[in-house]
Amino acid sequence: MKLKYKLFTMAAAALLTLGVTTSCSDDDFDPTIFDTTEYPLDRSSVTFPLDTFCIENFRIPYNLRYVYKMEDIGSDMQKNLVPASYENSKELAVLTKYLWYDAYVQCAGEEFLKIYSPRIIHVIGSKSYNPVSGTETLGEAEGGLKITLYGANDLDVNNIELLNENFFKTMHHEFGHILAQNYTYPTSFQTISQGLYNPVDWQDEQDSIALTQGFVSTYAMSQIREDWVEVLANYIVKDTITWAGMLNTASYDWEEVEIDASYYKRCEALGANRDSVGYYVSDGTTSSTGSVTGYNVVRKVISRDADGNPLLDENGNMIYLQQDGVDGRDVILQKLDLVRTWLKDNFNVDLDELRREVQKREWVMDADGNFVVEDGHLVNKLMAPYEEGSSQTLMDVLLNEVDKFEELQQ
Repeated sequence: MKLKYKLFTMAAAALLTLGVTTSCSDDDFDPTIFDTTEYPLDRSSVTFPLDTFCIENFRIPYNLRYVYKMEDIGSDMQKNLVPASYENSKELAVLTKYLWYDAYVQCAGEEFLKIYSPRIIHVIGSKSYNPVSGTETLGEAEGGLKITLYGANDLDVNNIELLNENFFKTMHHEFGHILAQNYTYPTSFQTISQGLYNPVDWQDEQDSIALTQGFVSTYAMSQIREDWVEVLANYIVKDTITWAGMLNTASYDWEEVEIDASYYKRCEALGANRDSVGYYVSDGTTSSTGSVTGYNVVRKVISRDADGNPLLDENGNMIYLQQDGVDGRDVILQKLDLVRTWLKDNFNVDLDELRREVQKREWVMDADGNFVVEDGHLVNKLMAPYEEGSSQTLMDVLLNEVDKFEELQQ
């Protein structure tokens, strides 16, 4: 140690003798030894157009990474998952911007998304099945920062209902979890359906029975926090006809009963795969020889005689019974009103305005602002002509926002 110190002092003295001094001025720094070159995206890459679109429309305005090149470290390593195809990733990216981000910007402003938007959207091509429970995970929200979407390779823009069910209901659902981490939902919500949640066997319940108990989906029955965001997400994406049908179904009590095969055959003669006042046949039971011995039917609860035949009132109408003491329609509307108030009070977002904005982007409307109905269904706007007489659909126009960057490729 003494030798090193002696050499150091001798060297310092020599420098002073030569008149060499040091300075703290920034102007005297030599060029940095680090590489500070800003490398652009690889223009020779086939994914350059989508990568550029994502930077301009997600990364720059919202600090969001749209990850479609699957990152195994960020996915469930216990499942067999595959990446999303480039074309499906492109479709989902433009739809995410159009149906989610642009809709929120229109109703809540960019600043809202800059504050509350997730920082990563991770897109997986395959579905995520849970073999033990027999369920499918459509999406996940992690730590208020990341949303994972599954099944991108099954995306079909021709089917808005399925598009909403598999992707956009999931997006609003998971985004609802993120918002609830900033402002918790009211305690009064927790008491409305107290005692009716089924965290173990919710997946075995039927939709109609869930509705009659005041849940917008069977998954909403699993726990309070899922019930909350299911109300939010379903209300936003369910079209007016479907939502009205759900409330109508919730107005009645429903039951699941087993009927024998001979009774089912008599019902089948009525021209439907159900009994005369039933809803649908959920499954059947078989004997050891493989023959069907009975069917499970979900049906409205009505007054019946000892043989199971409907009893009619003096006007010849069915007599509907209330057995569980729950008005499902009223419960759903109570929950919806709490969600509506919470969103307005905490985020200044009008839920009905947001719903209208989302749905007018999905469905064709007439000159008076009413939804166009054909054969009992709303008309898919994504696949309709973008302008009268145009051969391009709205989806073509949205995809052009990615394809235009092909001109920059080398």
